[in-house]
Amino acid sequence: MSTNYYLRTADTPDGDEGIHLGKHTAGGFTFRAHPDQGVTDYPAWLAQLDQGVIVSESGYTVTRDEMVAIAAKQSRTPSWVECGSTHTGGAGFYDLNGRRWLAAEFC
Repeated sequence: MSTNYYLRTADTPDGDEGIHLGKHTAGGFTFRAHPDQGVTDYPAWLAQLDQGVIVSESGYTVTRDEMVAIAAKQSRTPSWVECGSTHTGGAGFYDLNGRRWLAAEFC
């Protein structure tokens, strides 16, 4: 089982999921990088958590501390492989702390 997490800001249109934060799977968490918004590292990812309400894909609210704890679990298998999506080379990377990032859409 897996869960995607989103950030809903005041600018998020009704019916829109919001900004994709990443996906938790049984193996851990894959971070969603947003280079166009300057979110390509952990400090920037953390900073965006304070800009709105964090929700799961099923609609329940998650606190900032809960999101940080969920994201602390490192992934072994890329979530884009588990869900059958494809990604292009160069879109995914690991940071120096072993966090998995993907700068492309994934489910």
